[in-house]
Amino acid sequence: MNPRRELKPGARVLVTGASGFLGRHLVDLLKVHQFKVVEAGRSSGFRLLEDELALDGVDHIFHLAAETGVSDAWQDAASFHLINTHGTVRVLEQCRRAGCSLTYLGAYIYGVPDRLPIAESDPVRANNPYAFSKWLGEESCRWYAQTFGMAITAIRLFNVYGRGQSNRFLIPRIIEQVLDPSVESISLQDLEPRRDYVHVCDAVAAVLASLPDAGFHVFNVGSGRSWSVGEVTERIQHIAGTNKPVVDRGQKRPNEIPDTVADIRRIQVWCGWHPTVSLDQGIEELVMDLRK
Repeated sequence: MNPRRELKPGARVLVTGASGFLGRHLVDLLKVHQFKVVEAGRSSGFRLLEDELALDGVDHIFHLAAETGVSDAWQDAASFHLINTHGTVRVLEQCRRAGCSLTYLGAYIYGVPDRLPIAESDPVRANNPYAFSKWLGEESCRWYAQTFGMAITAIRLFNVYGRGQSNRFLIPRIIEQVLDPSVESISLQDLEPRRDYVHVCDAVAAVLASLPDAGFHVFNVGSGRSWSVGEVTERIQHIAGTNKPVVDRGQKRPNEIPDTVADIRRIQVWCGWHPTVSLDQGIEELVMDLRK
C-alpha cells in the first residue's frame, strides 16, 4: 500500500511563496479543506534567504517560494541559484529540525526530451539557469530525504496557467492582445513550440493529493497532451470570437524545446489525481475575467 499521508482538517501547514500565483491558489484550497495556514510570502515581508520560518506546531511545509522565468534567469543566473537552490536548502534544514514533512514545487527540468510523453525516470537535461536551479533544489530534497529520513514529495510542474498569472507568461499575454481593441494583429515570437498546459486548479489539487508519509517521491504534473503556440492562439480567438491576423516573428529562443508532454501515470496510480480542467475551459475563464 502506498505510504500516502492524509492531513486532517485543522492541521497546521506553512506555505512559502504564499503571495505568488501558485501560492495564492494553494492557500485558498488549503483553507477550503479547513487547514490552519501559515503564509510566508513577499507581500508579508518574508525573506527566504534571511528569515526563519514560523514552524511551531506546523505539520507540513509547501515550499513554493522561488524566482521564476527562463528569460530573466539568463540575465541573473546567480540570483536564481541563491533563491531556488540555497533558499530551498534553508527551508529543508529548518524543516529537518522541526520534524516536518515537505512538498517541493519544482519545474520542467528535462530539456529536449528523447521521447514523448516524458516520464519521471527519463534523463534530466536542465538547459537554462531557471531549470538548473530548480533541479538542484530538487536534488537537495532528495539528499535530505535519504540522509535524514525526511518525508518529501517533489512536483515537476509542466506549464501552469490560470487566474492571476502575470502577462509575462504566454496565455495571458495572448489573451490581452486578442481582447485589446487597439491591437490590430497578434504578434508572437514563435508559433511552433509545443507545451503541456495544466490549469492552476488542477496543479494545486495534485500538490495536496500527493503528500508522503515516508521517503522521497517525484511526480510529473501536467495535462498529458501538448499544444503549439499557434494552436493556443487559435483556441483563444475561437473562444473570444475574434479573427485577428497572427504575426509569427520567427524568433527562435536559444535552447528551445520543441515539445513537452507529461507522463502522469505515476501520480495517477499513487493518489488517483487526474486533470479536470480542459484548455478550452481554462481559456474561457480567463477571457471572461479580462472582459469584466
